[in-house]
Amino acid sequence: DKRKQYKNASHLVNNKLKKIGEQLGLGIPLTSYVARHTWASIAKSKNIPVSTISEALGHDSERTTRIYLTSLDTSSVDKANSIVLKLFTDK
Repeated sequence: DKRKQYKNASHLVNNKLKKIGEQLGLGIPLTSYVARHTWASIAKSKNIPVSTISEALGHDSERTTRIYLTSLDTSSVDKANSIVLKLFTDK
Protein backbone atom coordinates (compact mmCIF):
# COMPACT_ATOMS: atom_id res chain seq x y z
CA ASP A 1 0.00 0.00 0.00
CA LYS A 2 1.20 3.50 -0.85
CA ARG A 3 1.00 4.82 2.70
CA LYS A 4 3.29 2.04 3.94
CA GLN A 5 5.74 2.64 1.06
CA TYR A 6 5.85 6.34 1.92
CA LYS A 7 6.47 5.65 5.61
CA ASN A 8 9.25 3.16 4.78
CA ALA A 9 10.93 5.58 2.38
CA SER A 10 10.63 8.43 4.88
CA HIS A 11 12.11 6.26 7.62
CA LEU A 12 15.03 5.26 5.38
CA VAL A 13 15.76 8.89 4.39
CA ASN A 14 15.66 10.04 8.02
CA ASN A 15 17.98 7.22 9.11
CA LYS A 16 20.50 8.19 6.43
CA LEU A 17 20.21 11.88 7.33
CA LYS A 18 20.74 11.04 11.00
CA LYS A 19 23.98 9.20 10.12
CA ILE A 20 25.18 12.15 8.02
CA GLY A 21 24.42 14.50 10.92
CA GLU A 22 26.41 12.30 13.30
CA GLN A 23 29.36 12.23 10.87
CA LEU A 24 29.26 16.02 10.67
CA GLY A 25 29.13 16.31 14.45
CA LEU A 26 25.81 18.14 14.54
CA GLY A 27 24.35 18.66 17.98
CA ILE A 28 20.86 17.52 16.96
CA PRO A 29 19.65 14.59 14.86
CA LEU A 30 19.38 15.63 11.21
CA THR A 31 15.98 14.72 9.77
CA SER A 32 13.87 15.77 6.81
CA TYR A 33 11.89 17.91 9.27
CA VAL A 34 15.05 19.73 10.40
CA ALA A 35 16.18 20.15 6.78
CA ARG A 36 12.77 21.59 5.84
CA HIS A 37 12.88 24.09 8.72
CA THR A 38 16.44 25.05 7.89
CA TRP A 39 15.63 25.64 4.23
CA ALA A 40 12.58 27.76 5.05
CA SER A 41 14.49 29.77 7.65
CA ILE A 42 17.38 30.49 5.28
CA ALA A 43 14.98 31.36 2.44
CA LYS A 44 13.16 33.81 4.73
CA SER A 45 16.43 35.40 5.86
CA LYS A 46 17.42 35.89 2.20
CA ASN A 47 14.13 37.66 1.48
CA ILE A 48 12.80 34.94 -0.81
CA PRO A 49 9.15 35.78 -1.51
CA VAL A 50 6.64 34.02 0.74
CA SER A 51 4.86 32.77 -2.38
CA THR A 52 8.03 30.95 -3.48
CA ILE A 53 8.65 29.49 -0.01
CA SER A 54 5.01 28.42 0.15
CA GLU A 55 5.26 26.63 -3.17
CA ALA A 56 8.53 24.94 -2.23
CA LEU A 57 7.06 23.68 1.05
CA GLY A 58 3.93 22.45 -0.70
CA HIS A 59 1.57 24.55 1.37
CA ASP A 60 -1.97 25.11 0.12
CA SER A 61 -1.90 28.78 1.05
CA GLU A 62 0.53 31.56 1.82
CA ARG A 63 -1.32 32.03 5.11
CA THR A 64 -0.11 28.59 6.21
CA THR A 65 3.42 29.54 5.18
CA ARG A 66 3.29 32.82 7.11
CA ILE A 67 2.22 30.91 10.26
CA TYR A 68 4.99 28.39 9.65
CA LEU A 69 7.62 31.10 9.14
CA THR A 70 6.51 32.97 12.26
CA SER A 71 7.14 29.82 14.28
CA LEU A 72 10.68 29.72 12.87
CA ASP A 73 11.57 33.30 13.82
CA THR A 74 14.01 32.95 16.68
CA SER A 75 15.97 36.14 16.01
CA SER A 76 14.94 37.85 19.26
CA VAL A 77 15.80 34.73 21.29
CA ASP A 78 19.10 34.38 19.41
CA LYS A 79 19.95 38.01 20.17
CA ALA A 80 19.13 37.56 23.88
CA ASN A 81 21.26 34.41 24.05
CA SER A 82 24.13 36.24 22.38
CA ILE A 83 23.98 39.06 24.95
CA VAL A 84 23.91 36.62 27.87
CA LEU A 85 26.76 34.49 26.48
CA LYS A 86 28.84 37.60 25.86
CA LEU A 87 28.75 38.30 29.60
CA PHE A 88 30.61 35.03 30.21
CA THR A 89 33.12 35.33 27.37
CA ASP A 90 34.18 38.92 28.08
CA LYS A 91 35.79 38.02 31.41
